[in-house]
Amino acid sequence: MIVTFCAILGLSPKIRSNISTLVLCLSTLWLTGLLLPTPAHTTSIRLHEIKTTDSFTTSSLSLPRTITTKETEDQATTEFFSPGSTRSEPDILKVYKALFKQTWEQSPDIQVARKMKQQKAAEQYTAWANRISPQLDFEIAQKRFLNKDLADDTIQTSLEEEVPYTDGKDITDWNFDLDIPLYRRPLSLAIDVSRIEYELAANNLEIKTRELDARLHELLGNYMVASYNLHNLENSIFISGEHVNKIQRGYDLRDQTKLALLRAQANLKELEARRDLNGQRRDTTFRELLDFTAIPENDPTWHWLKELLNSEQRTAGCINSFSALQTGTEKMQPFLTEALTEAELRDFFVNNSLLYKKILLERNLGKIKAKKYTQQEWPALFVRGEFDRKADTQFNDYNGEGSIGLVLSVPLFSGGTIFSNIKTETMASDITSIEEHSTILRTFNSIANKKKTISSLRDIYEKQQIHLQQQQEIVRLSLKSYQIKQTSMQDLLTSKNRLIDAKNLLMQTTTDLGVLLRQFAWELGTPFPAP
Repeated sequence: MIVTFCAILGLSPKIRSNISTLVLCLSTLWLTGLLLPTPAHTTSIRLHEIKTTDSFTTSSLSLPRTITTKETEDQATTEFFSPGSTRSEPDILKVYKALFKQTWEQSPDIQVARKMKQQKAAEQYTAWANRISPQLDFEIAQKRFLNKDLADDTIQTSLEEEVPYTDGKDITDWNFDLDIPLYRRPLSLAIDVSRIEYELAANNLEIKTRELDARLHELLGNYMVASYNLHNLENSIFISGEHVNKIQRGYDLRDQTKLALLRAQANLKELEARRDLNGQRRDTTFRELLDFTAIPENDPTWHWLKELLNSEQRTAGCINSFSALQTGTEKMQPFLTEALTEAELRDFFVNNSLLYKKILLERNLGKIKAKKYTQQEWPALFVRGEFDRKADTQFNDYNGEGSIGLVLSVPLFSGGTIFSNIKTETMASDITSIEEHSTILRTFNSIANKKKTISSLRDIYEKQQIHLQQQQEIVRLSLKSYQIKQTSMQDLLTSKNRLIDAKNLLMQTTTDLGVLLRQFAWELGTPFPAP
């Protein structure tokens, strides 16, 4: 709004008095806001020069131009009433791909799983080497004999005759020990244990990768929802602030009640408090992302992500593209239909799931470890060889003697432990079977519950979309009705708050459904492709 006043000189006192009264009235109206244009209807008001028969000279005097917030309010209003479920932002998939790649390389859980696989591979080699490779040991020892009879029974016939070397009390001895295992129960079990532990570590690495995909989806989805809630409240606060200003001006002119003003101000403070809580929630979810991914906070990928989430509409588009509900639902529809029986779902889980394979490997490992309780009760067959320094020869002569033979070792008696060890093995094997059955039942029930939850969330999602459209229309009608004083202030504020909640709930359901679809898929055995 531009108001221009022209200075008029040489007028009569009466005319000057009338002009002063007019200027005073216009200033009062401008200060109270009646002449302040709304952002949607910005106008220009100009008082034209007043010409009289008196001679005068003019000089223009203009008030400062009021800075309007039309563009900001239009954007806030557009985002506040926009149907976020229809937008898309495909670039979020590129951000997720970069995050997944860096997380897979830097995540502590993935690093531990990779190192564990390498460790089990080394243990498997060690077990095979102990089983089939001969073991050759060399010993060198300094010995001192106690109470050894050193009497010389030989008779020296001449002074020139050389006395033969004999071992004294202190000798330096050496020997070689050779062991070739043909059958030893502990070594055979060690091979079986190492093999299953390696398969379990490899399977666990693949499970961790699938869990990484699902967990990263969950954490990133939570961060985007928190960002969306914050943008939603910021737009609502801006619109509510403008509304409070209008009611304040009306109250100053006795056109609005004190109750209406207090309700509007209280609603604004409530929204501001919710904004602060959501800001804290967004920071918390971001920290959870940093902890899980182990990616530095100053990494360019985070700046890229925050750029995509710089407005309510773009954030809604990121959530929709990231969740990919249509693609995920189409992929999993054969397993979500009511025509699929629980037995068919269980058969697919048994034949394809990494979780079921893990349960079987843990069962097999438990049963093999149970056999260790009786491994010492078995006979052993091996080749033993010895080669050591020959008696009464000097160390430097390297003159040795030895033996080699086939040895069968049979344990005969060890206090009756064979009976207790057999019972211990049986009980340990039974415990493993019970744990296997319990784990399979618990895991499959979790998958079946996810299926039911997905079906429920799909129904909720469709109803929330309708509910959001209805709330948007209610707010539009309430605004129009309030302007013509057919709707109370309380009804208007209630409808706005319900619209805020409807938008937030829809985005939360979208994220939860997308995450749940991916978890259900990989646990069942038909995972989504990893980035």
